[in-house]
Amino acid sequence: MTGPSVAAGRELGRVEFGPDDLRRVREMVRTIAGELIPERADNAVLAVHEVAVNSIVHGGGHGVLSIDETSDSLVFTIEDADGTGSVPHLRTVDGEATSGRGLWIAQRLSDRLTIEARPARTRVQVHLTLAS
Repeated sequence: MTGPSVAAGRELGRVEFGPDDLRRVREMVRTIAGELIPERADNAVLAVHEVAVNSIVHGGGHGVLSIDETSDSLVFTIEDADGTGSVPHLRTVDGEATSGRGLWIAQRLSDRLTIEARPARTRVQVHLTLAS
């Protein structure tokens, strides 16, 4: 699903990452999601991890994760310099494929996934609704 990004809320965390920083990304997501949506913390960790890996592999080797709290959601934003110049898209899951499922997994684990691609930058947002 693509679409416009939501207005940022209160920033809860931010980290620049590369291939050696994925553990730190997961720990930050687990800490913040564990406090605000504990029943979905594992979903948040896996969804953000998959998008961060895509950012490393397809986005020039590094990215930035920011975590915001809006009035009704946690929004995990992963941005990169889009090193390949390709627009990320959700693929149909092929049972034989050994890769290509990252965005599909992130979409299934989140309440909404938004993708914004510009010529020199890609932004993917994983939205998880806060409990009411």
